[in-house]
Amino acid sequence: MPSRRSLLAVVAVAVLGLSACQSAPPRPAPRPIDFSNFGPIILSAGGVDVVNGYRPGGGKHVEDRSAVPPVEAVRRWASERLQAAGGAGRVRVTIKDASIIEVALPKTEGVKGYFTTDQAQRYDGRIEVEVSGDMPDNSAGAFRGATKAIVTYSTTVPENIALADREAIFLDITRRLVEDLNARLDSGIRKDLAPMIRR
Repeated sequence: MPSRRSLLAVVAVAVLGLSACQSAPPRPAPRPIDFSNFGPIILSAGGVDVVNGYRPGGGKHVEDRSAVPPVEAVRRWASERLQAAGGAGRVRVTIKDASIIEVALPKTEGVKGYFTTDQAQRYDGRIEVEVSGDMPDNSAGAFRGATKAIVTYSTTVPENIALADREAIFLDITRRLVEDLNARLDSGIRKDLAPMIRR
């Protein structure tokens, strides 16, 4: 007759087996990158030009693996937040950096490493954008001004992360960066490009 300890072991294995068979709960859909809940900044300008001056440098760049790459997120921000109301002035949005760089992290060595789930990579996101405005001489006088914002966000992922979860991380980094950028540029434009804002 099996001992009580043997029976408990069999039950534990059966429970673990049932748990493994159950499907994992669905991942919540990532929050979209959207600025529709913010009102547009209405500018005395004939148009808003978005210039992509970003050129990847050193390091392992993975920004294109985001469902919405940082450059596209900035374009979306400019389209939804900056509204040209007409006039001889021009506004330029210059993207100077829009990167997500993967950095390998050290792993635990030896026997301990076999039983340890390390954080395998760190992802460093950075966006730098300048918004400049130029309004020729008119009844309000000539004006030229600019404001700039730099935002960063970093996170790490474990070595056993699923591919879908890793891809979701890239979109989350982009969303966090551009939401911070939105807040900083909103404040900067209202301060540094105030003569071009229509009340």
